[in-house]
Amino acid sequence: MAPEQNSDINRDISAATFRGERPVYKIKRIDHRLTIDCAASKEEWLKIEPVRIDQTNSWEMQFTPETAASLCHDEEYIYAMYSVKDKYVRCLTTKPNGPVHKDSCVEFFFAPIADRPSDYFNLEINCCGTIKLGYRSGERGTSVHAGAEYLEKILTCHSLSGTIQEEISKQVEWSLMVALPFEVLNKYSSAGVPRGGTKWRANFYKCAENNSHPHWLSWAPITSERPNFHLPQFFGEIEFC
Repeated sequence: MAPEQNSDINRDISAATFRGERPVYKIKRIDHRLTIDCAASKEEWLKIEPVRIDQTNSWEMQFTPETAASLCHDEEYIYAMYSVKDKYVRCLTTKPNGPVHKDSCVEFFFAPIADRPSDYFNLEINCCGTIKLGYRSGERGTSVHAGAEYLEKILTCHSLSGTIQEEISKQVEWSLMVALPFEVLNKYSSAGVPRGGTKWRANFYKCAENNSHPHWLSWAPITSERPNFHLPQFFGEIEFC
């Protein structure tokens, strides 16, 4: 989810405070590169504990899809596999860095320097594989989208493809895998490659806006009056093993 007006973002930040303990997810290290194939890598993903993206945050919605994400890493990539039991699915965006959050979409927001959560990436991918990658620096007050040469380095596979113009109202189960190179992240951040014990601040999301049953779900709970994922003070914690 990507609100574009900085005034709106700042309004929610000033009105919101974190309550309760931050959730923590530990990311397993693997010693080989994963095959970027949702079916071929299924057995390996079954060995990795997922996170559940199920927080409704008191936001009004009529449908909450069942969504889970599993992560692991090696020396070059952080890998994520999303599994979704969805309904009311539409997918219209095919342009990289386009408004993928309006489609049936999964998202991973993360701050690779844990004590600077306002400097964070937003990785958003719709169910048919269109990618958006942004980097926001709260300290500098800047926001950029990754260039095409960097988006091409992000590897994905997805069980749906093309576009979905007419809403699919029945249940659809879909999966999406992404391999995000640390090389790309280091073009924008000075965090380097995570080692065992490295901690990031992060949140995971599932959303859709251009359908008949909009929804906005998160892993770490968010306290704000309206749906807004750009609130890094609510990020949970991920730790690399």
